[in-house]
Amino acid sequence: MKKLATSTTIIAFIFTLISCKCTEKASVDVLTANTWELSMLNGKTADTADFGRGMPTATFTSENKINGKAGCNGYGGEYQIGKDSSFKVERVIATKMYCVDAQGESSFLRALSDANRIKTQKGKVTLLNGDKEVMVLIPSTK
Repeated sequence: MKKLATSTTIIAFIFTLISCKCTEKASVDVLTANTWELSMLNGKTADTADFGRGMPTATFTSENKINGKAGCNGYGGEYQIGKDSSFKVERVIATKMYCVDAQGESSFLRALSDANRIKTQKGKVTLLNGDKEVMVLIPSTK
């Protein structure tokens, strides 16, 4: 009986390890499957008028690179996703073109840097700071 309990515990532990790895991989697979476009920023529906030359985008690579348009300027950097859904964007650089009506661009880049958790599902990526949604991305139609 004791052997059965030990075997069951070991099998449950192995399945837990496998499922954690699959969840992490699935998140990266969803993230890298599309170019993403901003839908919500800091709890409000994103408005193209706030970004100068179009809605911000994000492309994530399997090599942990991120790049896109912040509206007017291009940007690039690195990202990390942890097994616990932790998320971090760092080493972000952006071009510095002057753009009329691009006040949302700095809010977008700040939210990207402030995000510390991620939720991915087919058709949607949500970046959070703690429990607060800072950004929602949807697949780009372009």
